[in-house]
Order: sequence, then structure tokens, then C-alpha cells
Amino acid sequence: MIRMLRRFLANPGMIGSVTPSSPALAEAMTQQIGKGVAVFEIGAGTGAITRCIQKTALSGPLVVFEQDHLMAEYLRLRVGHAKVVEGFFHDTVGDLSEIPDPLVILSSVPFKSLSGKLHSNTVEAICHILLGSPNRRLIQYTYFDRPPFIARHRNLRWRRLTRVWANFPPATVWELRRETGAATKE
Repeated sequence: MIRMLRRFLANPGMIGSVTPSSPALAEAMTQQIGKGVAVFEIGAGTGAITRCIQKTALSGPLVVFEQDHLMAEYLRLRVGHAKVVEGFFHDTVGDLSEIPDPLVILSSVPFKSLSGKLHSNTVEAICHILLGSPNRRLIQYTYFDRPPFIARHRNLRWRRLTRVWANFPPATVWELRRETGAATKE
């Protein structure tokens, strides 16, 4: 908790809450993974969701993206078999040898507080990956009862999955994915 508060005070626009995700929110997010599915976790912070991912029967690879240097170092010490990538998602995801399919992207990125350019670059990188296959999904939570961002691609659709009251503040979990049968048009 102290680690999160320090990072928030240092850069409030990059941290969505001063408290880590609750176990209930982490569970609601990780329930969406499925067996053998690769996972990208964006904005892992203190690793509350990462640790929950590792407790599941996940057999696919886990790549954790964290832009904050101190948090990335902390995660490297804590997350064992996961690959930790330091830097902004949109800058670093292209360095991977391939994008897995199927793939679940679990995100804790505070889209509402990101600067315009960072917001648009991150959204575009996510949408580009999702448009590549209907077997790729983004699972994102918000503290509001509306989708985290507008997906400006007609083949991508948001779906509300659940509301997690046992989190401070309460959170809504959303899924964004390409419609089945929709052709890719980038």
C-alpha cells in the first residue's frame, strides 16, 4: 500500500487508485482467462492481479507490462516465471517476437487519467492486436459504469461482465473483442 501511495504522489496521472486491486477484483479479472491461453497484463503495479493469475491453472505464457521502473523491478522479484517488460505497452509490445493467439490482455491502465497522446497510443496498440483475431480479448476494469475508452473500430465491441463491490473503489469489469466473423479492417 505504501509503495502504491508513493508512486501515486510521484505521478498521479499514471496511477488509477492509491490502493491495490482487491483479491475479489483480481479474481473477477482472472476468471476470464481460460486454460492454456496466453496473457498480457498491462499496468501490473504491485502485482495484485499478477499473483492471482499465477494461482490459476494458467498454462499459457504470461507477459507483464509495467511502465514504472521501480514497480517493474519489484515485479521481477515477485512474479517468478512471468516475463516483465518495462516501458509503455504501445512502445514495447512490438518488440515481442509474435502476438499469441488466443490471447487475453488484462489491463489495469487508468485510461481516464492518461494524457491524450499516451491514451490514444495505448488504445491503438490494444485495438490493433484485438483486430488480428476474434480469439483475442481485452479485460479491463473501471471505477465507472461505462466502458474504459471508445474503441474507434466498428468491429470491436464492449461487453460489461460484472461489478465488483468488494474493491475500493467498487469496479466494473469489461471485455472488448472483435466480433466473431468480422473481417479485419485496419
